[in-house]
Amino acid sequence: MTRRAVTVIGAGVVGLSCALVLAERGHPVRVVARETGAGTASAAAASLWAVPLVERSERVRAWAYATLARLRRDAGPETGVREQPARTVGVAAATPDPWLRGFTPPLREATAQELPPGCRVGTVASIPLVDTSRYLPWLRARCAEAGVDIERREVARLDDGGPAGDVVVLAAGCGSGALAGDDALRPVRGQVAVLENPGLTRTTIVRDGPLAPLFVVPRFDDVVVGGPAQDGVWDPDPDPVLERELVERAVRAEPALAGARVVGRAVGHRPVRPEVRVAAERTGGRDVVYCYGHGGAGVALSWGSARAAADLVALR
Repeated sequence: MTRRAVTVIGAGVVGLSCALVLAERGHPVRVVARETGAGTASAAAASLWAVPLVERSERVRAWAYATLARLRRDAGPETGVREQPARTVGVAAATPDPWLRGFTPPLREATAQELPPGCRVGTVASIPLVDTSRYLPWLRARCAEAGVDIERREVARLDDGGPAGDVVVLAAGCGSGALAGDDALRPVRGQVAVLENPGLTRTTIVRDGPLAPLFVVPRFDDVVVGGPAQDGVWDPDPDPVLERELVERAVRAEPALAGARVVGRAVGHRPVRPEVRVAAERTGGRDVVYCYGHGGAGVALSWGSARAAADLVALR
């Protein structure tokens, strides 16, 4: 295998996964990013293993399979990955997505006692939870162990990414569009409120009905509440009116949250594209591998797409 020095642009879950896979294959790797840690869109994710706002294709299915297997292998308190009971509420929940055949978890109908007020149908299953407040630090630590340096700075152009001889892997989520000149990439804004956890251990996803759209995701140390998907909206600031609405709906779905303090809030922009861009080209005298456009499925596709990107680096 050809080993090349690599600069990865982006320090969210996809960028760090790319960096770690490449380092484990023997490539010298460094990461540069405008935002790291809590400043990334990945940090704003709840995050469940799920594949919203992304193309339905066989390659994406394969990446999802590969990532699911890796997440289950790495599960534990240190990584923040665990299987968690989840109820999905609404008419849309009654019919599983046929594209997810093969890895849709076993479903059963929710009983009347398991449904929030005003909701008549739903399902119950077990879904992998990836608590990004633990998972991202774990990924950064793994990268450091593998010799990957992470530099926080603005990257204005692809040729700003690193030394001229490096292969550049562009994995900067929504920031990838401007760097790649890609008008097909658009942001879908999400906003979350982080609440104290009064002891919840079950995820709730409301797809339709009076409480929709809503997700209530208990993590190890808190509860993430969100739901909106605002297409084309770049606003980075939390909307206090929307936050109040989300918390009110969450309390109606999970009455145990009544009185729970809001201990954090975040806005993230899902990088949505007609197709996930995992491809390579030579541009401006530099070898570039693209790995972005994962929509709302960055966590769920991270390991599979990172391996695909690393395969392309080896061919440059």
